[in-house]
Amino acid sequence: MSLKVRISLYLSVFTVLMIVLLSIFQNLLLEPMYERYKLDTVKKAGDEVISALKEDDDDELSETIWEVSAANDTCVRIINTQGVDQVTGNMGCILYRMNTREILTQYELARENGDEYLSSSEGIGIPGGPSKTGGNTPSEMKNLTLTRIVETEEGTAIVMVYAGLSPVNATLQTLRIQILYIALILLLSMLVLVWLMNRKIVTPLVKINDAAKQLPKGSYTVDETTNQYREAQELNETLSQAADDIQKADKAKRDLIANVSHDLRTPLTMIKGYGEMMRDLPGEKTDENLEVIINESQRLKYLVDDLLDLSKLNEQVMELHPTIFSLSDLIHRNVMKYNYYHVSEKFRITVDTEEELTAYGDENRIEQVFNNFMTNAINYSGDSRDIEVRAYRKGTMARVEVQDHGEGIASDKINDIWDRYYKIDREHVRSTNSSGLGLNICRQILELHEAPYGVESELGKGSTFWFELKENER
Repeated sequence: MSLKVRISLYLSVFTVLMIVLLSIFQNLLLEPMYERYKLDTVKKAGDEVISALKEDDDDELSETIWEVSAANDTCVRIINTQGVDQVTGNMGCILYRMNTREILTQYELARENGDEYLSSSEGIGIPGGPSKTGGNTPSEMKNLTLTRIVETEEGTAIVMVYAGLSPVNATLQTLRIQILYIALILLLSMLVLVWLMNRKIVTPLVKINDAAKQLPKGSYTVDETTNQYREAQELNETLSQAADDIQKADKAKRDLIANVSHDLRTPLTMIKGYGEMMRDLPGEKTDENLEVIINESQRLKYLVDDLLDLSKLNEQVMELHPTIFSLSDLIHRNVMKYNYYHVSEKFRITVDTEEELTAYGDENRIEQVFNNFMTNAINYSGDSRDIEVRAYRKGTMARVEVQDHGEGIASDKINDIWDRYYKIDREHVRSTNSSGLGLNICRQILELHEAPYGVESELGKGSTFWFELKENER
């Protein structure tokens, strides 16, 4: 079901329910609610009169009777046990036309019901007596009479309060006409509201949906007419960002395929070329040529290992096995592997670590991060060939820094270097066993450890890559 149809359906149901509810209140509940109101009025008037009666002040009592009668449309009569009215009220009230027998009947009924009795009758007649209209027609008036027996200082008194319930037939007929008008107004209001909601809510969403169908192509054009409310504007922004991300992901996929193909082709070409040369030229079966084949095979292994690690990280299936280990021993152990560059290419690698420096994490993965930082420093050390490794305590953390003195990184490129296969300048990258995926793998491993990391760099002065680990579990 479309949103347009659903909105129309909901508003239609709401309108029908409102009309039914009004009809129930006006046709079924109006009369009993009116009777309940009049009953409460009679009881309230009786309480006020009895309160004034007990004050034993005839003038105040008389004033109270008049006020109660006028305010509540009731009639009040007070009779002592000798049958004499204590205070003269509205002589035209039906209570003053009751004979002695009828008064005694009300008195006896009150005595039988705990000194209080409420009688109800229909028709124009004495309360509690026979109807004067000769039938129980809808136009008959209903009468309520409350009789209460009160003990005062002067003796026993009978307090009677009368109220007539006007017929509601005429009122109901008027209300039915009103319901008809209200129903028409509600229907028209519903149609206008449906039109407005379709125009202001549904139509922008339809346009956004049509534009979103171009997302697989990495294209999303924002129609400014759809930004008519905050949620639609935020949806447009989200889809625009998604389109940009799709374009970047597509470009990254193409770059990955191109770079992996390039990195695989180079060592494979070398291995194939040297292998054919050794096959065809017996004199070329030298240790140097075998070393080339072995080195290129090692390059292939590193590339495959990095691709497998990247796949595990992306699929979130790489498991960490954190322990407390000696970070200083890890650094010294791994720096020794780079003595080859000191001998063959005159690199100067200095190490400054605090003794007995520990860290909490997966030692194998942290070793992988450190080696990637070292490889990156060697690749971008430039002509200086100076690399500094530092490890020290920083508060409750153990911090590792690997610094080179090469060309550095521009400030607008620092965030990009953590992307897979991103290189500042591929033409000047040393020919090493690097796969181009190292820093991206480092980023994901460190984020799995929830470890702070980053790079500080300045053009012409080199870069310092760093990360921090907790010294223990806490």
